[in-house]
Amino acid sequence: MKLKQIASTLMLIGLSPLAMADFTIQDIRVEGLQRTEPSTIFNYLPVKVGDTFSDAKSEEIIKNLYATGFFEDIRVETLGNQVLLTVVERPTISSLNISGAKLLQNDAIKKNFDAFGLGISQPFNQATLNEALIGLKQEYVNRGKQSVEITPTVTRLARNRVAIDVKIEEGKSTTISDIEFEGNEHYSDRKLRHQMSLSERGIFTWLTKSNVFNEQKFAEDMERVTDFYQNNGYFEARILDTNIQTNDDKTKQTITVTIHEGPRYRWGNVRIEGDTREVPKEDLYKALTMKEGRRYERQKMVDSLQAMQNTMGSAGYAFSEINVQPIPNAETQTVDFVLNVEPGRKVYVNEINISGNNKTRDEVVRRELRQMEAAPYDVSKLQRSKERIELLGYFDDVQFDAKPVENTPDQIDLDLSLKERSTGSLDLSAGWVQDTGLVLSVGVAQDNLFGTGKSVSTRISRSKTNQNASLSFTEPYFTPDGVSLGYDIYGRVYDPRKLTTSTTYQYKTTTLGTGFRVGVPVTEYDRVNFGLGAEHLTVNTYDGAPKRYREFIDDVGSGKNGIGKFKGWVYKGNIGWGRNKTDSALWPTRGYLTSVNGEIGLPGSKLQYYTLTHNQTWFFPISNDLTLMLGGEVGYGNGYGKTKNMPFFENFYGGGLGSVRGFESGTLGPKVYDQYGDRISYGGNKKANASAELLFPMPGIKDSRTVRLSLFADAGSVWDGKTYDDSSSDLRNGSNATQNIYGLGTKHKSTFKEELRYSAGAAVTWLSPLGPMKFSYAYPIKKKPSDEIQRFQFQLGTTF
Repeated sequence: MKLKQIASTLMLIGLSPLAMADFTIQDIRVEGLQRTEPSTIFNYLPVKVGDTFSDAKSEEIIKNLYATGFFEDIRVETLGNQVLLTVVERPTISSLNISGAKLLQNDAIKKNFDAFGLGISQPFNQATLNEALIGLKQEYVNRGKQSVEITPTVTRLARNRVAIDVKIEEGKSTTISDIEFEGNEHYSDRKLRHQMSLSERGIFTWLTKSNVFNEQKFAEDMERVTDFYQNNGYFEARILDTNIQTNDDKTKQTITVTIHEGPRYRWGNVRIEGDTREVPKEDLYKALTMKEGRRYERQKMVDSLQAMQNTMGSAGYAFSEINVQPIPNAETQTVDFVLNVEPGRKVYVNEINISGNNKTRDEVVRRELRQMEAAPYDVSKLQRSKERIELLGYFDDVQFDAKPVENTPDQIDLDLSLKERSTGSLDLSAGWVQDTGLVLSVGVAQDNLFGTGKSVSTRISRSKTNQNASLSFTEPYFTPDGVSLGYDIYGRVYDPRKLTTSTTYQYKTTTLGTGFRVGVPVTEYDRVNFGLGAEHLTVNTYDGAPKRYREFIDDVGSGKNGIGKFKGWVYKGNIGWGRNKTDSALWPTRGYLTSVNGEIGLPGSKLQYYTLTHNQTWFFPISNDLTLMLGGEVGYGNGYGKTKNMPFFENFYGGGLGSVRGFESGTLGPKVYDQYGDRISYGGNKKANASAELLFPMPGIKDSRTVRLSLFADAGSVWDGKTYDDSSSDLRNGSNATQNIYGLGTKHKSTFKEELRYSAGAAVTWLSPLGPMKFSYAYPIKKKPSDEIQRFQFQLGTTF
């Protein structure tokens, strides 16, 4: 209400108008309240009893109470030394109904309205409703529904309430029919359209919706087109105009983009000037990737500026600026640059505040930090801190945010925000396997036990032929400087005599073992691991056992003609070195992993043997979404001392996930027939695997860190260098056993080339709530009739 109207009203009813002399308030009265408590009103008032009242205070009262959003009308009057407030409350929203929505879900629309303050039981404001409807219509327009009609109906109800009904007529979708370019002499329209995320109607646009106009995407596309030109030498390239025309029924759009290309430029001279007393110019020049005389590429300048600022940041200048002054020369078609460095003030880190680690203790995160408090701000140390925290595998997102400390220009606080992921995995499986019967398995692992960073895992599985149990525990910081300590206890029983078909494999192995592991950090990226353990092994062979296993008993056990028992302790030692320079423990996109490991059955053991393995994996970022992974593995093992050959149960085996996909796990390598005519894969003491995999996110999945697709090619071989002929087989009444398997005659030498297999296919990895899962489908490219093919394979509870 206007002040003049209020004054006239007061005159008529005998109340004092606002323009009276100031006075001391003796009482404040409020009238018109229905739902709002008087105490709420008094909390917002700028005056209280005993204060001096004035016209200015009256205006401030009205302003404060309107700001609450609770009232439609407010009047301030005075009577003597009293202040009288009369208010009219806004109606509350009794119901909100949405009808006609198909593209958007009703619950999503209501949730958005609630964010505007239009939820059930909230005060109704017509202006707020109008604002929410504008946002809703824009959302439909962004999804290609330009002809959408939204009709709101507000119905007044008893007890100062309203019902809101929103009727939506979505109409037909508006799609992009044509994207045309003008002024483009050097690149075709098709080439320029390939730089855009928006597209004309195509075969798959019904799925990707890329032919639906979106203002934000269009602006980004115009930047991409400009960047494409500038990264190909066209320094002056820019978008002159964009024209978007929609037909009368708003179902089709035509986009016309006018471009100025200009001539193609080359790099000229790039000079660095400014204050470089703290950071030598030589270090800054090393960050430049531009070469004089080469074709101009804008991205090289962007990358060089980022590298220069990182160099400045590593010296403590967190807020350095580099002003770029281009000097184009149209005659020579070169462009010089002057980069003026303004380092600003050297900055120190005051505090590092951690948030988002609801389960993980602060100390687990802080011990991975390389940027310390009270130390100079260092970009390289900050980046390494981020990498180390990500490599823990406990967090999906790690972000540092620098904030200046108030009234202290040379200090900043670092806010470290984390988004925790589930670090526990539950692996449950039950199934029926031919010849084996029911298989039950359960595994539980927790990589961040009680938020301490310690890991524990246990697994139990049981079938007719296998019983396995294991328990592992690891303390990653057994000492403050990062020496880790781990323990393992396990037991295994394998008894293939219980197969339901026949007594094909007449042997049994029983293993009980324990050991401990120690990891010592050598450098920031390197770690040396040591381990000692002891296994008590029992191997029993029975009539009909495979030839290789009978030979094992003859060599190291007791019995007659290979039928008997081996029993004894094997004391194991191992040593390994590993380096991890990847950028993530879950989804690496750059860097590499390398490891070398050796294991030996120590002197004094009943079995004396050794194995050596080397693994190498590289990750190369091709684009923001594409990563190329190349990996390889080699291994060698043999017996020594009193053990002539490698024990058959320590052989390398190939095939399946982690090796050559498309072949059944453990089936690659030399094969023979047993006396019942079944094929046996013996494995070998040598192995070599290689893999190439193109990794990319699942289209349409919002969280790209949850699901990842890949195309792969695998190759691998397992061999032992031995010659296999009819005498290698147990097949009764069959003089051409080896020929039947290999098709190569009666003799076959197991070599790398002879046992080499390769395949190609596609895979998907999913970080599910129950743990990581991977599924693959592979087509064996090189195979032989004796190979056991398994095109579809999956693994639960681990990534690889």
